[in-house]
Amino acid sequence: MGWELRVERRWDETVCGRVRELYSNEDFSLAEVVVDGEGEEHYHERTLEVYYVLEGRGRVHVNGRPVDVRPGDVIVLEPGVRHKVEGKLRLLVACSPPFDPDDVHVEEG
Repeated sequence: MGWELRVERRWDETVCGRVRELYSNEDFSLAEVVVDGEGEEHYHERTLEVYYVLEGRGRVHVNGRPVDVRPGDVIVLEPGVRHKVEGKLRLLVACSPPFDPDDVHVEEG
């Protein structure tokens, strides 16, 4: 196996906050997410997400239940789990399969 150095400087606005993809292959993706406020509640049909809190304090709402988070916390979100993030946070987010914007579902209500 070889190695690879990637430097991604582009940030995208998403339902979670500002996102910068760090790495992606056919199995998983890794991104840095910056939240400053409140994201939009959504779910993924196919994607498992793992959030690792790098900095800040806030809440992750999991199926409507608020969970306070701080640096070092890990939140695992199985497919189908409704979630949103609020606060002032910097997260490392791993997705398997790799993040797909077509698998972000916002319930209108």
